[in-house]
Amino acid sequence: MALYEYKCAECEERFDLMRSMSAANESAECPECGSSESRRLISNFASVTPGASAMSTNPMMNARMAGGGGGGCCGGGCCG
Repeated sequence: MALYEYKCAECEERFDLMRSMSAANESAECPECGSSESRRLISNFASVTPGASAMSTNPMMNARMAGGGGGGCCGGGCCG
């Protein structure tokens, strides 16, 4: 089972459904208006894998991992 995102052709509502991969492209009933005219969307997602390669090439990850909660001079209390 996987989570898929759909958009209703009638009311343009976006909604998610947990479905099997074999049913992913079948139309789904809109929870807002009840229409069965929907299309599956290609969802965006982000993935961050901490490790040596991520730390050395990603400045944002470097700051987050090094600072803990506040990070940097503005939130870490180092400017005293």
